[in-house]
Amino acid sequence: MANVALMGHVKNAVTIDDLKRMAHRRLPKFVIGYAEQGAGNGACATGNVDAFEGYNLVPRALAGQEPVDTSIQIFGRRYAQPFGISAVGVSGLYRRGADTLLAEAAREANIPFILSGSGAASIETVAKVAPDHTWYQLYPAKQARITNDFIDRAGNAGVEVLVITVDYPEPNRSEVAQRTGVSVGRGPTLRTFPSLAWNVAQHPGWLLDFIASGGTPELESWRNYAPKGAKPAEIFKVFNENWCGAFGWDEIERIRAVWPGKLVIKGILSAEDVPRAVAAGADAVTISNHGGNKLDRAIPSLQALAKICSEQRAAHDVLLFFDGGIRRGTDVLTAMAVGASFCFLGRSTLYGVAAGGAAGARRALEIMSEETRYALAMIGCRRAADICRDFLA
Repeated sequence: MANVALMGHVKNAVTIDDLKRMAHRRLPKFVIGYAEQGAGNGACATGNVDAFEGYNLVPRALAGQEPVDTSIQIFGRRYAQPFGISAVGVSGLYRRGADTLLAEAAREANIPFILSGSGAASIETVAKVAPDHTWYQLYPAKQARITNDFIDRAGNAGVEVLVITVDYPEPNRSEVAQRTGVSVGRGPTLRTFPSLAWNVAQHPGWLLDFIASGGTPELESWRNYAPKGAKPAEIFKVFNENWCGAFGWDEIERIRAVWPGKLVIKGILSAEDVPRAVAAGADAVTISNHGGNKLDRAIPSLQALAKICSEQRAAHDVLLFFDGGIRRGTDVLTAMAVGASFCFLGRSTLYGVAAGGAAGARRALEIMSEETRYALAMIGCRRAADICRDFLA
């Protein structure tokens, strides 16, 4: 293939799609397939990206010569960009130490990083890497004492923003995992590895990294609740056994009562759920379908955002965050013009760190930052905070 980005270092990547192709070259099919397809036949993951094609930006001429300001103030802190890095579970399978690498890149770029409740690194580890930029995504446990302990650990580590993901009532059902026989949480087993040996052998960089990291990534934050000396697969089993997705609004209210910081409810797609989240104590709501990873016929995040903004935004003073399908700076601006206060990137930065580690994570953020600044200048909007529906066709 002639594309220079495929033949060289991540520094040669021009777009997020370049990093995506590089990540595909490095990762075995059962790994990248799980990340790409999402739920069912992949329609929702694809729909998130395609939804942006339904919008165009309208440039305003003669906007003046003052420098473009991409910064946004959220929860009393000014971030350099109108986007942050979203939570990605078991990210260590894509690149050893991915959580800390992404957190470090976020700190350097002055944007927030959300550590997944099923992340490989612990809350304490990531908070040390990016003490002022780490948010924590909480998966409530079946036992309230474990949930409360996570809340205490996040607070003690200096985390100021807690994100509760609410769109995961049933254990994940991945057709990729069912076809390959490989669970992303456990990685290849002695039983499944032989059938995948040829594909894995074609990706020696990933294989060496996988071996060097000790094999299946460990869910460090869950080690405290597993038997002493438990192996990664055993810790993951503890996570599965204690994870509780089917909780109700009463659990949100209970967590709100014990968490002193900012609270974000992530995974809202219905306009009717926004006021309920506000009533339960949310400081912000993230419009998200979990990257298309849970239901293949779920409404694309951007369509849900548009509907929610038209029906509920005027009546409820709440920050609306957005997550789903962003691959370009113009996508960030489109989501904000529709009504988002701030955006989060999932796969875009995952491609970067998977393709090139720390350098890849930084390059992904550089690309998104450059594209966002350029797009703002081109549409005649000097401040990211000023973008509104007037800039949409």
